Amino acid sequence: MLLSSSSSLRFLSSCRAFSVAKRTFASSSLSLRLSQNDWESLITSPVLLQRLQSELPTIYRSGPSEIQSLAFSSVQEGRNVILGAETGTGKTLAYLLPWMNAVLEERLTKDSNQWDAVQAFAKAVVLVPNKELVQQVVRMALPLAGGPSALVYDGKVLQENDNDDDSLIRLAVLPGGMDEPNDFAPFRRCTKPLDLIVSTPAALGPWALNPKHVAIFADIQSLIVDEADMLLDGGYVRALEQVLMGFRRADRTIHSTEQRPTQYVFVAATLPDSGLRSVDAYLKKKFPSAEYITTANLHNAKHEGLLETQWIALESKQERMKAVVEMLSQHQQQQGSEGEKIMIFLNSVQDVENASAALQRAGVSVLRYHAKLNLQERTETLEAFRQSTANGQSSILVCTDLASRGLDVPDVTLVIQLQFATNVVTHLHRMGRCGRRNHSKKGRGIIFFSEQEEPLVNVVRQAEEQQEKMTLQQDVMEELTDDFDADENASQPSPSDLAKVQQAFSRKRGFTKKRKKLRRLEEGEEQRQY
Repeated sequence: MLLSSSSSLRFLSSCRAFSVAKRTFASSSLSLRLSQNDWESLITSPVLLQRLQSELPTIYRSGPSEIQSLAFSSVQEGRNVILGAETGTGKTLAYLLPWMNAVLEERLTKDSNQWDAVQAFAKAVVLVPNKELVQQVVRMALPLAGGPSALVYDGKVLQENDNDDDSLIRLAVLPGGMDEPNDFAPFRRCTKPLDLIVSTPAALGPWALNPKHVAIFADIQSLIVDEADMLLDGGYVRALEQVLMGFRRADRTIHSTEQRPTQYVFVAATLPDSGLRSVDAYLKKKFPSAEYITTANLHNAKHEGLLETQWIALESKQERMKAVVEMLSQHQQQQGSEGEKIMIFLNSVQDVENASAALQRAGVSVLRYHAKLNLQERTETLEAFRQSTANGQSSILVCTDLASRGLDVPDVTLVIQLQFATNVVTHLHRMGRCGRRNHSKKGRGIIFFSEQEEPLVNVVRQAEEQQEKMTLQQDVMEELTDDFDADENASQPSPSDLAKVQQAFSRKRGFTKKRKKLRRLEEGEEQRQY
């Protein structure tokens, strides 16, 4: 196995910023791809180019982003790749478009019977952390794959037809709870193989435990791991470990006599790179042949679409809520009914519930989004939030960090952190929800923080003001202990004192015990509610 059964991760989120320097790419030729500023210079399939132009016209007109241009040939040619680009820059299309282009171009050299017989299961699998992101990848892929008829299986309903259109890229969702491949309806009942499966490690992982399923993993030519740093963390890592074990077994056995091992593509908006056991170091060690392709703005403290950030020091929940209500009222008066979208982040489900109730009592209509809502409720909430612009209404989403990763909602103009993020990676992802590429509006942020968080806030603010990158640390460890020896006196480190900053901004991707203790005292003694 790639990791021991007791393996886990310790995430040490460091806030120290270092001077901006140009990234060194895997090869000098990569920089030349930046000159490819139109899709015609990349996409060779007329069908795919026409779909992009008609179905995603804004993206077509704006041309490829930096990461889309840099990644295209490497993904298309089947190389192992590690892609890193800041939030909102089009990473999903950075792997979907070159992969689809390769599939469609390959079919020009084969008749339909030949390509149908080659794959018994699927050409590629995209893995993401959760069901919402599965739906989002499918949502992005379908227009390019040929429309609704390309979706063979949505996880519930099988849509098998006799359509012989070779321009269709056949997609399916692999849901969880299937112990055997034959439980998967497309695998059991479809006469044609799939091209792309979108799933989670938790759904695919159990198949890898049984060596008899090695042919399944050998059949898949490309494994694409999106939100890779998240999947190499906490509760996700063991499921991903199982999946990687299945593919490595296939590479060692079936592919050992061939020239076509699995293509591995890892994609992330953050690639923690500080330390010998960081996610970055881990991927480079396990996949030494992979090209490392990143954008110049990766890990920047402030992404391009974020115009400004306002930092507000307030301790009590009541004061914060009063300030937020006033801000939202002013925002509504200034913006009118232009369909503005606002996301308000908190750190727990209960805090989301309490804050939502308080805002409703103050006459502010909000939507709630967190993991305790069932999938249908979350899906309906996201759709209502997305459609608010079309309805000409302002919409406010009060949410946990379930909404901070990967979700692409058009025209979010304001992100409010009613509670400061528990680590710098989460902070970057939260702020990345607004001002995203190909969206019509820029964004701004409002962040509330406490006295205990002030030293860390100062480091982030300095990095933003100086337009510097953040140093991120997420270690792949042999075991995860609950007790990290953080200096409880390191509550006021200077920005230059990295060791103390790491201590204060670490503890299992969080702050120190001291902060948790103070929160309990605040809630217990003062009984403050939103």
